[in-house]
Amino acid sequence: MRSVEGARGIAALMVVLMHAANLMAVDQFSGHVGVGGIFGFGYVGVDFFFVLSGFIISFVHFEDIGHSGRLATYLKRRIFRIYPIYWFCLTLAIGILMAGRFALHKNTPLGFSIDDIAGTIFLLPVSAPLFVEVAWSLQFEMMFYGLFAILILGKRLGTGLCLLWTASILWHLLASPSSSSFGGFLSAYSLQFLFGVLTGVTVSNYDFKWAGKSSLLVGVICFVASIVYERNIAATLHGPVGQIFLGLSAAIILFSLVEMEKNKAIQTPRLMYKLGSVSYSIYLSHIVFINLIYSVMLKLGLYHRMPEFVLFAVAVAGALICASAIGFLVELPFTRWTKRFTGHPAAKFDNASFREAKT
Repeated sequence: MRSVEGARGIAALMVVLMHAANLMAVDQFSGHVGVGGIFGFGYVGVDFFFVLSGFIISFVHFEDIGHSGRLATYLKRRIFRIYPIYWFCLTLAIGILMAGRFALHKNTPLGFSIDDIAGTIFLLPVSAPLFVEVAWSLQFEMMFYGLFAILILGKRLGTGLCLLWTASILWHLLASPSSSSFGGFLSAYSLQFLFGVLTGVTVSNYDFKWAGKSSLLVGVICFVASIVYERNIAATLHGPVGQIFLGLSAAIILFSLVEMEKNKAIQTPRLMYKLGSVSYSIYLSHIVFINLIYSVMLKLGLYHRMPEFVLFAVAVAGALICASAIGFLVELPFTRWTKRFTGHPAAKFDNASFREAKT
């Protein structure tokens, strides 16, 4: 679905813009957040990703729900999707870090110990991941994958547990937000994932011919309003109420895009869906490239000579080009290669085949 890919690309771009500005605040660079902090809202791209994750899992694996014999295939698909490219970007980040220290004649240790293996290499939520700053969100993904597996093992059991999970999250967020979230299990990110699951199951079961540009506009307006609330009204930045609003708005956007795809009522610019197709690589590697670009320009004496916005634009463009190259040259070829082992469904969304499969 090209429109969904395009939306994912926009979400990734928001995160890149935010980090490119925030990384300027490092003392050796500018010492303050760049371009006036106008992209400080970029973290909402991660909220969109969590909803999108729940949607994709439930939409792609909708036919697997309640069929325990398909669990192995499901797990194999998820493992092949997450780990190989993450390990590639992790190795890249460590390599660039070590090369930079060598060039600067720094012999300080990496600070990686055996206790960090589970969290950093296998993304288990037992310790904070190192080197790839955004990998914390992948730890949530791994938890979500495991919980969705319960739906595959048993539809009634899984549905009941999801309802109980949703109620527990709402109680925690609204009645006892200061108490432990049990490693994120009761966090708003988990609720956003469940919003996505509900969206995926709904559009897989029913058609909504009334959904279209109007409902998409409502979703976009609500998402923007949620950002305004987050940045200007909420007592706590990225608090539970703001995250719930962001999650619901993202779900409306995805719901509208899928229904428009079913009816062939939307055309997505090629650049947008191409960007979305490699958004995972962009998300994982953009920080290391932004840091590298700023460091090289500082070393060459160009950093403080250039206008800040130009410097910012160069870093964003360079990071997108380098990260997209990883996507097109590594991630996508590897994904195509693994389809022969995972039985991955066709990449192109087709309305007729969707209806046939559903019936």
